[in-house]
Amino acid sequence: MALPSLSATLRRYRENLTRSSAIQQGLLNLSIFLISLLLLSITTYFFVQDALSNRADNDLRQRMSVLQERLSDDDWEEEDDEGDSPYKKLNQSMQGDDFFLVLTESDLKLDNNKAFNQTGLSTRVLKRRNTYRSDKNKDTRYRILVEKRDGMVFVVGINNDNDQEIIEIVMSAFMLNALIAMLFTALLVIYLANRSHRQIRLIEHVLNHAAQGDLKQRIGPSDKNNDLGHVSDQIDTMLSRLETSMTAMTDISANIAHELKTPISRLRHDLITALDQHEQGKDVEAALNDAYEETGYITETFDALLRIAQIEGGARRANFTSLNLQSVIETVLDIYVEVAEDAGMTLQLAAQSNKPVMIQGDKELLVQMLANLIENAIRYCPEGTTISVECLERNGRIQLSVADNGSGIPEAEREQVFQRLYRVDKSRSDKRGTGLGLSLVKAIIELHHATITLEDNKPGLRAVILFTP
Repeated sequence: MALPSLSATLRRYRENLTRSSAIQQGLLNLSIFLISLLLLSITTYFFVQDALSNRADNDLRQRMSVLQERLSDDDWEEEDDEGDSPYKKLNQSMQGDDFFLVLTESDLKLDNNKAFNQTGLSTRVLKRRNTYRSDKNKDTRYRILVEKRDGMVFVVGINNDNDQEIIEIVMSAFMLNALIAMLFTALLVIYLANRSHRQIRLIEHVLNHAAQGDLKQRIGPSDKNNDLGHVSDQIDTMLSRLETSMTAMTDISANIAHELKTPISRLRHDLITALDQHEQGKDVEAALNDAYEETGYITETFDALLRIAQIEGGARRANFTSLNLQSVIETVLDIYVEVAEDAGMTLQLAAQSNKPVMIQGDKELLVQMLANLIENAIRYCPEGTTISVECLERNGRIQLSVADNGSGIPEAEREQVFQRLYRVDKSRSDKRGTGLGLSLVKAIIELHHATITLEDNKPGLRAVILFTP
C-alpha cells in the first residue's frame, strides 16, 4: 500500500508543478536564494582573501623592516671566529614555517632560490626548510616579500596554509548553510503547496457544484489570512448573493404569475363581455375601457420590473454626474405640491442645508425615487396628512428624509415592503398598485451606494436616506 500511495503523491506533485502557483513561487524564491547565496559566497571569498592577504602583507613589510634594521648594525658587518658570514648565521637562525633569508645576487642562480628572483609580494609553493620536521618535504604555500638592496636580496616568508584553511572553512560554512536553507525551503514549499492544493481543490469542488446549479455549496471560513482565504470569502459571498438572487427570481416569477393572473383574467372577461355586448348590439365602450385599464396595469407592472432589473444591473451608473440634491427636491415639490393639495394633504419642505448639497448621481432616477416616496404617502395616507421633506448634512453624511403623520407601517413589515410585489394588505387593501414602488426606490438608492431605513414618525412613517458624499 505504501508504494501506490508514494506513486500517487509523486504524480500529484508532478502535476502540481505545472499548475500550482505555490510550487512555482517557491521554486522561484529558491532559485533567487541560491543565486543570491552564490553571489554572496563569491563576494565573501574575495573579501576574506583580501583581508587575510593585507594582514599578511603588512606583517611581511614589518618583518622586512626589522630584518634590514638588524643587518644595518655594526655587529653584523664582519665574519665571526669560525669564518661564517653574518648573513649565513641569520639564515640558519630564521629557518622554519616563517623564515627570513638574506642572499647574494649569485645565490639566486641556485635552483632552490629561483623562486626569489621576482621582487615584491607574491604567493609561492615551497618545500619546508626545517630539517627537524617530519613533513619537511611537504609543499607549503608561502606569502613572501623580496627586496633587493646594496647587492643583497632580502626575503621574508610567512606560511600561508592557515589563511587558505580559513577561507576553506568560511566557504564550507556557506555551503553547509546553503544546504540547510535549501532543505528547509524545500520542506516549506512542499507544506505551502499541500495547503494551497487542498484549498484550491475545495474551491474547485464548490465551483463545480455551483456550475451545476447547487448554490448552497460553501467553502467555509478560513483561519488563514492569505490570498486564497480572501478569494474563498469572496466566492462564498458571491454564492450567497447568487442564491439570494435566484431565490428572489423564483419568488418574483411566482409573484408575477400570481399578480398578473387576476388582471389577465379580468382582461379576458372584459373582452368576452365586449364581444357579447357587440353581438347583442349593445354599447361596448365601458367594457373596452375596463380592458384598456387592465392592459395599462399589466404594462405598468412589466415596465417597473424591467426598470428595476436595469437599475440593479448598474447600467445607469454611467450617467452619474455631480448634482445638487436640493435642486432634485425642488423639482419634485413643484410637481407634487398641487397633487397633495388635491388629495387634501400638505406637502412641505421642512428643512434643508444653507449650502448646496452635492452628490454624484443620476438626476432622473433620484427624481423618480423621491416622487415614489411622496406618491406612496399621498396614496396611502388619509386627508389632512402633512408630508415633510428634509435635506441636511449630519456627521459628514447627507440625510434626505420623507415623513408623514399618517397611519404608518407596522414595524414587522417595514423591511418586507421593499420586496417586489409586496403590499401591506391590512391597511392598503382598498388601494390598487403594482407593489413595486418601494422596490424601485431601494434599487435606485443602492445604485447610489446609499441606505434607506423606515422609522416610526410617531405618528406616521419616516423614510431616512443616507448618502455618502
